[in-house]
Amino acid sequence: MKQDTIDLLNAVTKNTEMAKHTANDLAKMAQSPVMRRMLDGQVQTYEDLQNRARAMLAVGGEEPKGQNPMAKISAKLELKRKTMTDRSEQNLAQMMVKGNAMGARDMEKAVKKSPDANVGAVALANRVKRAETQFAQDMKRFL
Repeated sequence: MKQDTIDLLNAVTKNTEMAKHTANDLAKMAQSPVMRRMLDGQVQTYEDLQNRARAMLAVGGEEPKGQNPMAKISAKLELKRKTMTDRSEQNLAQMMVKGNAMGARDMEKAVKKSPDANVGAVALANRVKRAETQFAQDMKRFL
């Protein structure tokens, strides 16, 4: 398996792991059943995409590299800080829109940094990017 393919699939794994945990944490805080369902749907999508990346890595004999433990802790603390005094739908949606936009940009960068990645890895990364972009649009209704 080419290094670009491994790097890209690991970028997908990290991106979807971070997004999945954030969406899951925010779903627990969401007051609105509509927002909770949307976030739960995002969690399922991220889980599916993450499992696909892991499976592709496994086929190539590679172990997926998940999110850095310090990055996980930092993200959790930042999420707690941003929701400590404001758990409104608007605040939760704003956090997801920003996170989704950042995730989509990260996927775009990862694809550009991996020009020799196989077509399957590129397609999966592009699916993540499209999902992130769509989720950001979906969350804007709560702003």
